[in-house]
Amino acid sequence: MINNWLEHNEQVSSYSFRSIYVGEKAKSDNGTIEFLQEKIITSYRNFDFYKFYLENSSESDIRNFVLNQVIPANITQFDKNVRQGDWGEILSALIVAYFQDLEVPINKLQWKLNKDKAVFGTDLFAYNKGDKITDVYYYEIKTRLNPKNKEGKAPNRNYITVIAHNSLAKDESAPTESIAEFLSRLFFEMGKLNEAKKFKDIVKNPQNYKRNFELFFIIDRDNFDIKILDELNALPSQLDPLKVTLIFIEDLQLLVENTWNDIESALVKLLKDE
Repeated sequence: MINNWLEHNEQVSSYSFRSIYVGEKAKSDNGTIEFLQEKIITSYRNFDFYKFYLENSSESDIRNFVLNQVIPANITQFDKNVRQGDWGEILSALIVAYFQDLEVPINKLQWKLNKDKAVFGTDLFAYNKGDKITDVYYYEIKTRLNPKNKEGKAPNRNYITVIAHNSLAKDESAPTESIAEFLSRLFFEMGKLNEAKKFKDIVKNPQNYKRNFELFFIIDRDNFDIKILDELNALPSQLDPLKVTLIFIEDLQLLVENTWNDIESALVKLLKDE
């Protein structure tokens, strides 16, 4: 489905970083929305968990569970920002898995302790496919309706590209491999010792792995301004190698809103079809 909606092209860049443009082959439609709704629902919980937890539940119970226990609220602007951020992380993970052909080990959003808040830490982690991990990838993801606006507090307001770079650089400068350490613990608890050992080695021997850094910007197509890339290029980069992926969506706000609208129906349908 995703390849029918989006196309992924590397641009010849004069910048210090590689740049990828992801655009729509066709304007999103009901099929796109249903696809995204299903991916969002199954990013918050494993489908087998839904079947276990909602066994013999009525449609009303399923809908209430999604609204009250799974998805972020939709009351305040903060809630809307969390929804928008989660939406962007899920779409980015799909692009990384399909277009970049990388392994995304977990749906990070499954491990929220508070559904109405964003998950802290590096937004997305991936690695090469195959029995042996050689390359690891760290991502910072920003979903913005109008990326031309500077953000932050005066006098240190910056374009979102600079903010994203600095956030990922801060994570990179930490003396621990927190994501790999978490994955090692997670797979150990799941009884998957071979996987746990792979991530343990990343923690103990990080010098043996090629590290890659990427910034994802999901933006409204009509609000793009090349200046956000110029400002990033002017920044002394602390990340090498660095890649920037720009995802251009027409009427981004409308697509995000339509995806969340009645999203509980996606789980009702999945469980009914099971």
